[in-house]
Amino acid sequence: MVGARTAYRPIAAGRASLPSGRRRAADAACVALWLELAGGEVNSKSSNVRRRATRGLSLIELLVVIAIAAVLLGIGVPGMQSYVVSSRLAGSANDLFSALNFARSEAVRRQAQVTLAHNGTAGSRDWTSGWTMFVDANGNGSLDVGEEVLRVGAALDAPMTIFGSANFATFIAFDANGRLTNAGGGSFVICHGTALVADGQPRARAVLVNGAGRVRLAIDSNGDHIPETDTGPV
Repeated sequence: MVGARTAYRPIAAGRASLPSGRRRAADAACVALWLELAGGEVNSKSSNVRRRATRGLSLIELLVVIAIAAVLLGIGVPGMQSYVVSSRLAGSANDLFSALNFARSEAVRRQAQVTLAHNGTAGSRDWTSGWTMFVDANGNGSLDVGEEVLRVGAALDAPMTIFGSANFATFIAFDANGRLTNAGGGSFVICHGTALVADGQPRARAVLVNGAGRVRLAIDSNGDHIPETDTGPV
């Protein structure tokens, strides 16, 4: 009777083969060891990459970033300042334009005089401190007891200013037909600071009102950054 025998691989040159079962176990152990070593190497490389990534900027790199930021600020800040000034001027001019048109339409609707009087010293032409719009029952250009207030305009923040022309030194009023009671019409000039032009940029807007009561925004027709009235620069 022939007993059971363990299977053997052929003998390779210079070494003996292991039984096939042991051989498979040895191969599996080698693969596991290789994977462990390879994984350690990958983890080591990943750690090095992370350390390099979190190291931050060198002094030279930081100086370059600061220099670039300074250049961008030098270019952008003046442009932003001009934009802010232009927006404030346009906003103030549009607010006054809308208020005057509303006063005119209310005068026609109510068939009564509607007046805007500034809150500053009478005759000063300075409208910067705000204004009051009211139904001027007695037509004297002043707010009297019992007269209905329609709107109140807020004072402007410095360095914004509003000045009326001589005809609008204290008030502007529209009659029941929507026409001005102030003879000849006039204008309001809104400025940012004391100059009409600064650093080559416009610093003024103007609102014009003619004798018929028509309200419009002045434009810079000759490109000198100064808005024009019907008779010339403001």
